[in-house]
Parts: sequence; structure tokens; C-alpha cells
Amino acid sequence: MIDAHFEALETAIISDPLVISTDLHRAYTSIETGYVKGEITFIDGSCLVVFQHVRIEEEKLTVTDYRYHYMTPDNKLIFRYDNAPHYPEIDTFPHHKHLPSGARGAAMPSVKHVLAEIDAIVIEKVTQC
Repeated sequence: MIDAHFEALETAIISDPLVISTDLHRAYTSIETGYVKGEITFIDGSCLVVFQHVRIEEEKLTVTDYRYHYMTPDNKLIFRYDNAPHYPEIDTFPHHKHLPSGARGAAMPSVKHVLAEIDAIVIEKVTQC
């Protein structure tokens, strides 16, 4: 179950036509838990750092911890989704999105959602040149 989840995540990433390189690593911390982490580089030089920790409970896979940190080529924050337990005042606690202007509520996105958001940013940037 964990392998299938990680394979689907990796397939979504490598299938994105704007991705030029990936460096993903899987680790299993027990029979029921594991994580995937790594970096994805896009055609404009921007980078997404990915982390997902998953657990199987009652024959269901749950993402227990995640972060999707998207940066400019010079490592400046564009956005970051995560579920670190800070910002308890946000209505989607612990899920939230960091922007250069601050944190706001956001549901946990799928990797496909994050990639689509990045693709829109990259396409807009590339077409402006």
C-alpha cells in the first residue's frame, strides 16, 4: 500500500512536462510507516522540496506529515503547504499555506494540485519573457 502511494506520487511528478529533474528518496520506518522526500526542479529553475510521511491504520493509508516548499531559483519562498502544528488560530489547523505575505488557511493539497499550481506560475513566468 505504501509502495503504491509513493509510486503514484512519483509518477505524477515525473509526468509533469515542466519538470526537468527529480531527486526523490523513499524510506520505510516500519511495516506501517514510511516517507518520501526530495527535490523537483522545473524548467525555469524553480524548485519544489517535497516531504510526506505516511502510516497505514486499519488498512487505510494516511499522510500524517507533509510539506511542499516551492522556491525561486535563488531559494526565496513562493509558497509552502504543510501541517506543522503552529497557527492554531487558522480555521484549517494544522493545515496551512505560507506565502511571502504570511500564513493562511488551506486544506491539505494533493501532489497533483501542487504541481498544477506550480505549472501555472511557471507558464505565466515563461510567457512573460
